[in-house]
Amino acid sequence: MIEFSVIIFSKPHHQNELSEALTPLVNASRAEKGAVMYDLHSCEEGVFVITEKWESQEALDAHEMTAHFRAFQEKAGALVEKVLKLPLLQV
Repeated sequence: MIEFSVIIFSKPHHQNELSEALTPLVNASRAEKGAVMYDLHSCEEGVFVITEKWESQEALDAHEMTAHFRAFQEKAGALVEKVLKLPLLQV
């Protein structure tokens, strides 16, 4: 099982556009084979968190090759200030 969170910081004044770009990504990703969890959280300060859980590395690799993932990546450059990927720590 692969589990991690991605924290996405929007560029100033781009929060609504980023939210609109994330929505189809999240909806399509949830329907993918091997997706256990793909949840989106946000706050008023333009910070978004995607929590992902995949059955395997192969499922995650396939996700990163999908049209909806690549479409988001193309839009993200104009909307995203910074991205942090946080792997799940086993404690």
